[in-house]
Amino acid sequence: MSCIEHKGYHDEEFNPCHLFDTYGGIDKTISKEELVENPLKFFYNIFSSGCVKGDMLFDISVGSSVYSNFVAVDYFKNIILLESSDCCINAKEKWIRNEPGAVEHSHVAEFVCFLKGQSTEWKEHEEKTRRAIKQVVKWDITKENPLGAVVLPQADCLTSWYYLEAVSKDQYMYINLLKKFSSLLKIGGHLFLFAAINVSYYTIGQHKFAALKCDEEFIRKAITEAGFIIESSQTHKSNLKSQMIDYESVACFVCRKDRLV
Repeated sequence: MSCIEHKGYHDEEFNPCHLFDTYGGIDKTISKEELVENPLKFFYNIFSSGCVKGDMLFDISVGSSVYSNFVAVDYFKNIILLESSDCCINAKEKWIRNEPGAVEHSHVAEFVCFLKGQSTEWKEHEEKTRRAIKQVVKWDITKENPLGAVVLPQADCLTSWYYLEAVSKDQYMYINLLKKFSSLLKIGGHLFLFAAINVSYYTIGQHKFAALKCDEEFIRKAITEAGFIIESSQTHKSNLKSQMIDYESVACFVCRKDRLV
């Protein structure tokens, strides 16, 4: 199937809940470990070391994903989710309100509590995370100012999981969006960027969706061009053998905003 036939992140066929169930659902093994659990271990280890602190955290992550906030909630009192897709906004708000039919993240909350040595307290931790998420804000990437009329304070930290490769049409757009990430952060603020290396497509149901194929060298250069210094990183080669998705590895970057761009 050619890229011309592939759907896009903002197309109506994109189902954010089905996306998570397909790759991070409780019944998944390798993809859940590679795309969710291993990065969460890295994320938790950095946060628990005390290197990253603050009050305000923004999260811009693919689909219905809220799972990084199960870690962040112990270190940031105020969390705001930014999202460019209306259906993903609805999915995230549905989870925050704990409505019937919301995406099931309980197994991820339990995993994070296991990392903390508190595996029996995952229900309380899930509710704590819901309370910490103050709002979900439309982040319209078709506009020069994606926030539009919404005014937000600059954040101390921004997390982004697999979002840039899902929405970017080309490398110029990828770098431009990274620069917009930078504008959301204070000088000295941290960006946690999680990327599926060299992914070109992923499958949800009967539809294939296009992704921007980026190698690690390009991502590192893009991070620097956007005004960040990479403080730490980790890359795990994929062992997943699947026709559903074609990423080669998963990379995690801890970046500090060093300058204005």
